Amino acid sequence: MNETTAAFLRKYRIEFIIISLVSIGFFHTLYVSLKAPVHRFLFTYNPQYLYFILFLAAALITVALISYPKIYKLKILISGFALASFIVCYSLILATIPESLKTVKIFGLSLDFKKMAFRDASFISVKFLITILSFAMLAAVLAPATIAYSTGKNISWSIFGGIILIFLVYIYAVSSKYAANDTTRFATQFMTWLNKFFIPINLLVFCSSLIISLFNVEDEHNYGSILVAVHSVFFYMALNAQAFYPVKLILPVAALILLSGMFVHWLNCLHHKAHYDPLLKIFNRQYMDAVIAGIADIKLGNELSVLMCDLDYFKKVNDTHGHAAGDAVLQKTAHIIRETALPEGITCRYGGEEIVVFLRGKTGDEAAAKAEKIRKAVKRNPVKYKSKSIKVTVSIGGASTKEGVKAFSKISKRADDNVYKAKKRGRDRVVVD
Repeated sequence: MNETTAAFLRKYRIEFIIISLVSIGFFHTLYVSLKAPVHRFLFTYNPQYLYFILFLAAALITVALISYPKIYKLKILISGFALASFIVCYSLILATIPESLKTVKIFGLSLDFKKMAFRDASFISVKFLITILSFAMLAAVLAPATIAYSTGKNISWSIFGGIILIFLVYIYAVSSKYAANDTTRFATQFMTWLNKFFIPINLLVFCSSLIISLFNVEDEHNYGSILVAVHSVFFYMALNAQAFYPVKLILPVAALILLSGMFVHWLNCLHHKAHYDPLLKIFNRQYMDAVIAGIADIKLGNELSVLMCDLDYFKKVNDTHGHAAGDAVLQKTAHIIRETALPEGITCRYGGEEIVVFLRGKTGDEAAAKAEKIRKAVKRNPVKYKSKSIKVTVSIGGASTKEGVKAFSKISKRADDNVYKAKKRGRDRVVVD
């Protein structure tokens, strides 16, 4: 695996998908090996199972609502509310309908729950429900990262209520007629079509979620991989929708994966806000000081280099194109430096237009080669701002040590001196001792 692929997988957070696949493999093996005991256990403790999954639904909604005003992620709201609504609908399939609800009138419409086909022979209700949830997860992957809080809550509650309403309408208007051998054209054709294309539809939606998530990796902690991890559980449910108990067994796992993903995402976003520069999307000076003090959870080792990167003629960019253009130049340049410095480079904003890179395990010629790679990458990528193309260059000064961060003051002074030398020699160059 090359450095670029490894860096992408770390940024994508592939571990959530791995955990999901391992969980699916474990529970599928458990079910195949202990089918009769699993059936007996889930049947015996069905009321407790219902309470448990409804508790998970409430937890998903609570965590989503609490987290949003702190980290502003619409995807968390949509995914949490969608899975919670699925659990509510699935609980209707599992629950025993009491006699008092045999016939209920809603808006003048008599609903006979006893005759509705919640658990028909072909498990068509479960298939329909899984398909709705797959599309809801695809919507979460496609959703923008942030949106106004009130709008986000309205969208999420609409998804929650909409899925439940669609399911009830489906049960009353289609599934019950089909199960009762009502040969109305729509019910029969719809059921035939869904049974025939159920797996291809869910496979297409799952693959779409995966591909879109790969092309929309967020700079801070990525949530798309969590959605794909949960979606992989749904696709397993789709493959086993014809058998009742595998779906029942794996559903709490999907909820727990999403809940843990929400918490991890929440913590990482809070960490991101505390330690990242909001404009440049790289570590801030506070985090750099923590690295130097040994507080941050990063081991630099004894052999390291410091590269000071200073944008050339940055004041001229602000004066000529405006401060908004200057911000765009800073942001794009910081992104290029960060990506080029990986995997051994840790990039921080030092101050103003100065960016510092800690290079772990690289000294001398290796550090000079990495600095030259950064310089060339910045130069060949002019910044597009509105209709303008702004050429950017950097002067880089570097210094190395074998004494670790305790020598930071000394090598940072040498790196600063080398930046000055690079500028004095004509800018757009590297000076590393």
